Amino acid sequence: MSAAYPVMMDVRRLRVLVVGGGAVATRKVAGLVEAGGRPEVVAPEVTDDLRRMIADAGLVWQPRPYRTGDASSFRLVFAATDRPDVNQWIADDGRAGGALVSRADEGGESDFHVPSHLRRDDVVFALSTGGASPLLARRVRERLEATLATPGLGRAARRLADVRDEVQARWAGDEGRRRAFWFDLITPEFLDLAVAGRDEDVEQAIRRCLSQS
Repeated sequence: MSAAYPVMMDVRRLRVLVVGGGAVATRKVAGLVEAGGRPEVVAPEVTDDLRRMIADAGLVWQPRPYRTGDASSFRLVFAATDRPDVNQWIADDGRAGGALVSRADEGGESDFHVPSHLRRDDVVFALSTGGASPLLARRVRERLEATLATPGLGRAARRLADVRDEVQARWAGDEGRRRAFWFDLITPEFLDLAVAGRDEDVEQAIRRCLSQS
């Protein structure tokens, strides 16, 4: 397999279809909803967890088998049934309509795949081994979760989103000043404070850099 091109998609802007109602489809829908997406689901039956997600998020569910043309108006299509022939049918149909397709049963036949990932508010860690070893990706994810991907890091990122607006307004026409501010603020020491969940110290560092600038 050639090296994959990493990309982050804003699924809030895309029409997404998930075909299937089992455990794999449930995981796909959960990840999409977590990222703000509103995937549509086509499946005669769905798991209890998926049924609850559909109800809680107000998703569209067509409780029936896949039909030709269902995938034609979507941009992302997940073929997640337990039948390879049906998944191939879905993939061909989706690509004919211009969609990118992910097949749950044939990773090599997919246009994209969803890497192992961790989400901490606005911070997302995505890991892939190109299909060579999903378990290795899982172990790396577990290591990151224990040492770096903490809730405190997510909170810091959310706070920095507000600071970005303040910095942009203060130095709207001076990119150099804005750049200097960020390099002064986001140091290895700042990262340590964020990972440790020391929110008050993170805030003090932000206010100090703003006042000095």
